[in-house]
Amino acid sequence: MTNHIYTERISKLSFNPLDVNQIRRPLLEKTFKYTANGQKFIVTDVQIMKYKRNLVLHNFNDKFKSTDYTWLEIGFDFSINERVSDVLLKLKRNLLKIEIPIKGYVWLVDKGDKYYNMHFHLLVAIPRLNMAKQKLPDCLKLKFKNKKIHSSFVSNKPKMIEYLLKKEIYYIGKRKRVYGKNRECYKTGVAKQMEANEKQLESK
Repeated sequence: MTNHIYTERISKLSFNPLDVNQIRRPLLEKTFKYTANGQKFIVTDVQIMKYKRNLVLHNFNDKFKSTDYTWLEIGFDFSINERVSDVLLKLKRNLLKIEIPIKGYVWLVDKGDKYYNMHFHLLVAIPRLNMAKQKLPDCLKLKFKNKKIHSSFVSNKPKMIEYLLKKEIYYIGKRKRVYGKNRECYKTGVAKQMEANEKQLESK
């Protein structure tokens, strides 16, 4: 177990318009102490946010990594739409036509390395589909506001998760979320293992 000792503001400036669509800079440092040995450690608010986001990704992978599920990877720019929920609603309606439910999803904000375009990565887990021909059904070839949205099957699940775990945390506006998941709160083996690792550190 850990206890929060105190929080220190390390930046005097609040976010301003120049920060939007940039890598989020830390504003706070939080000092914690292990209750078992009294050892202190410091993390920033951005490190905490990245840890929580990556835990969401780990949990999604742990729950849906089996061959019982097929993953869809959907990507779209802010220029197409700035709300994941709108794209998800369209996807759910299309899947409903072929009686396929969405079992879970996660999403995060990213920035292009080449053109620096802000965009979303959306991973969706559905019951297993026959992907022998690697062709998307027409209902998964999405368009939004008359613009095509990238969508494809994920052939290598671990590689996809590894890719997303490396992404930075971006600031896209005050109180705007930069990652999310479906409402189901699942506690999986990965999360339990992380807790076990923390307890092991405390005992040292």
